[in-house]
Amino acid sequence: MQTKHDPDEGKSAAKGRLLVVDDESRHADSLATMVTGWGYEVMTAEDGAKAAGMLVTHDFDLVLLDLHMPVADGYKVMDFIRKRGLTTRVITISGDPSMDDAIKSLKKGADNYVRKPVSPVELLKAIDESLRKKAKEQQTSGIRRKAEFQNSLHRMMFDIAPNMQFLLDNKGCFRMVNSVFTRVTGYAKQEILGKHWSSLVEEEEMERMQHVFEERRSAPDRFPEVELRLRCRESAEPAQNSKPRNILVAMQSRRLYSRQGDKKIFFGTYGVARDITQYNKLEELNKYQEFHDTLTGLPNRVLFEDYLSFALTQAKQDDTTLCLLNIVLVDLKQVNERYDHTTGDQCLKIIAARLKRQVRKGDILSRIDGSEFALLLPHVESEKSVIHISEKIRIEIAKPIEVNGRHIILDLTIGSSVFPSDAQTSDDLLRHAQTSHGFHPQSKQRHLLQTSNWVKLIKSQT
Repeated sequence: MQTKHDPDEGKSAAKGRLLVVDDESRHADSLATMVTGWGYEVMTAEDGAKAAGMLVTHDFDLVLLDLHMPVADGYKVMDFIRKRGLTTRVITISGDPSMDDAIKSLKKGADNYVRKPVSPVELLKAIDESLRKKAKEQQTSGIRRKAEFQNSLHRMMFDIAPNMQFLLDNKGCFRMVNSVFTRVTGYAKQEILGKHWSSLVEEEEMERMQHVFEERRSAPDRFPEVELRLRCRESAEPAQNSKPRNILVAMQSRRLYSRQGDKKIFFGTYGVARDITQYNKLEELNKYQEFHDTLTGLPNRVLFEDYLSFALTQAKQDDTTLCLLNIVLVDLKQVNERYDHTTGDQCLKIIAARLKRQVRKGDILSRIDGSEFALLLPHVESEKSVIHISEKIRIEIAKPIEVNGRHIILDLTIGSSVFPSDAQTSDDLLRHAQTSHGFHPQSKQRHLLQTSNWVKLIKSQT
């Protein structure tokens, strides 16, 4: 730990007390020197654990917090500040080129996010804004949440990473766009503001984006990244380097709410997009394969656990029910042994395609193991709907599969769990579904789809 100025002395002579937390000593010293020159009292800490101790023993107005550190990272420090009820404000710092750190840290309560290498102008502006917030909070305690979120949103839209950013109102019309958005699409702001999002989306993408922007308001607040094509302004003077008619972008979005008492009021959608038209195809493939099963194209276990976590958080917030089905192909091992793994793989691809046709929009289907699939059913309203979906799955998979002239019949079992009655956490929900399978279908008996809410008999294949 290196002290630039002792924050326990001469507070009246300085504009505020700051703690710089960064495991790279050169970066920490550079920030401390810069901030000290602006008239602030500064101390440094080289990891999150030491920062937590200093936050308890010293009264800091603001922390400049590196997100990625050994021992305890910046997110753990923010959790510590929140749990201890400290009034210290936070500005996070990271070299991550994606928007993930920005969105996650702002969601955890940071005032602002600054990207490495740090711009002095951007940092000074962020510090001034955070300290103004702190002063206002001390004067008007408890009456600032909506305005504070709007200020954070404004900074996200215009001051964070060089990505396309936009805000839609509750009717789906553009309310704000940043300069990167206008530069990439070729439209001036006055040509976009007030127009519906559909005016920039290609026709073949319309149904899918309708689902993202309009129909998924019962899904998690933040949606997984989606790819879509946006219409660009066609060049008035066609030339060799003129802008193409459309671009491919990767987009993330989240719904925005204000509060009126205990009621959440939807007032718009915030989105971040990046132009991936010229991206290296191998890089995109590697990223896709990291979160998807290469054989079936379905989300893998890693991505499914993220979906389940989001859905569970939403169900807890909205006091709703969700169901998780665990589908196991019990004959797959015998197919691999009797024929070969190529035949087994073909069976899996066909089964995955059949399962995709049976799920509803908003449901999440994943292959989480060799012969094991998981189906997440958010907002389960009745026993009847789950039984209906399970029966459709059973009937579809029971149909013979033709592979290389062979007619193969696979059997299955279905286990289930329901939040909140069966389990309260993601891991427990999945574990309960995996252990709640009924009788083995090869016994020619009927097996159970069983939860604590209902018990129904589903005929197994005969």
